[in-house]
Amino acid sequence: YQKHNWRYTMTGNLEKLAEMASGMWTEKAVSTDDIGFVLELGDVKMSFFSHDGLPNTAFCRACIASLGETKCPDDFAEAALAGNFFWSGTNGATLSYNEDENAFYLTDRFDDDAFGDDDAFEAYIAGFMRTVMDWRERLAIYLPEPQDNAEEVR
Repeated sequence: YQKHNWRYTMTGNLEKLAEMASGMWTEKAVSTDDIGFVLELGDVKMSFFSHDGLPNTAFCRACIASLGETKCPDDFAEAALAGNFFWSGTNGATLSYNEDENAFYLTDRFDDDAFGDDDAFEAYIAGFMRTVMDWRERLAIYLPEPQDNAEEVR
């Protein structure tokens, strides 16, 4: 196993997407830096970035869940691998495991000029969010039951 030394950059087309996102959602939801931008919708943070070695390509990534929270991480990993089979359960995106964070991510790769207008970009975001939320729901069966700390009423 070898870790890659990725070099990320903010391309002109990503800057356009960041501007579109700022116009469609509140500016508080969008933050930019020299690598890319982050769109926060509720508790989902979608990171958009590109890579020097892959021209005209951009990525969108969101954390599905930390495996430290799961009661059956192996079962969830098996479900994630099944969902990745020909991208049948991921809408074309890829589920992956980040060893450093002990977390699963959903990552999508697209042409960085794929969205010509707000409607196309908004439809993409809606589809990606549905997939993230679907996998969070699937994970819920592997989470421990919440503890009820309320005192008994007698």
